[in-house]
Amino acid sequence: MQAAAETTRPRWGRYAALAVAVGVVTVAVPPLIAPPDEPALPAAASQPPSVVTSQPASPGPVLSSSPSPSPSASAPASPSTSSGPAGCVAAGSSPRPACAAYTTALGSGWTAEGVGVKVVPAGLVPGTEIVALRVEPKEKTASVSLIASEPFTVADGTVLKLRIYGGRLHGTVARLALSPTTAFSHDRPATLNAPVDEWVSFTVPVADLLPTGGPIRRIDLEIATEAVPNAYRFFIDDVAFTSP
Repeated sequence: MQAAAETTRPRWGRYAALAVAVGVVTVAVPPLIAPPDEPALPAAASQPPSVVTSQPASPGPVLSSSPSPSPSASAPASPSTSSGPAGCVAAGSSPRPACAAYTTALGSGWTAEGVGVKVVPAGLVPGTEIVALRVEPKEKTASVSLIASEPFTVADGTVLKLRIYGGRLHGTVARLALSPTTAFSHDRPATLNAPVDEWVSFTVPVADLLPTGGPIRRIDLEIATEAVPNAYRFFIDDVAFTSP
């Protein structure tokens, strides 16, 4: 099921040091994108997926989307009281996965992995001073994933929130999925659609993506190339699990 999206103008005010860690992913076919202001990279030898490791941070489905207001902190999800893996953590320098997987920088206990894409963990959104996760597709099969250091649980009714700044020329259509393991998931994805160079906020119930109620280990965003054959760079920000 495709999410309905309401767009708004870019938000301003988030400042962050641009600590850029670039992961170059396997390029098996000529790059799909070559924006005028960003020359295409040459084809490279086969390499494993690029991985960016987070540092400890300081203190179809039914979807809803909304305009993106000024930056604000997301309320953390409350840990589940059931047996098994513990819940994600709200803040602090714990090695356990943070409930906020990415907000200007990777959250504690999270890494970013790209397949068929170049991932820049702290990319500057064009024409703004907003820092976000920049994703540059290079192949027809392209995806970016956020992987937790260990499985964690969330409370009933928890939602996954995130924002996407659509790629220029065609916007960005991506399939969002959750996995209880480190393996890529294609199960019960939600389709997110972000128009050209505009931020769109999405809210997806975790129960729709993981109906079995299992633990969470991985967040996957796979570019829907059948919807947008020539995908361009886009940005992801404010990825967090929050309680109602």
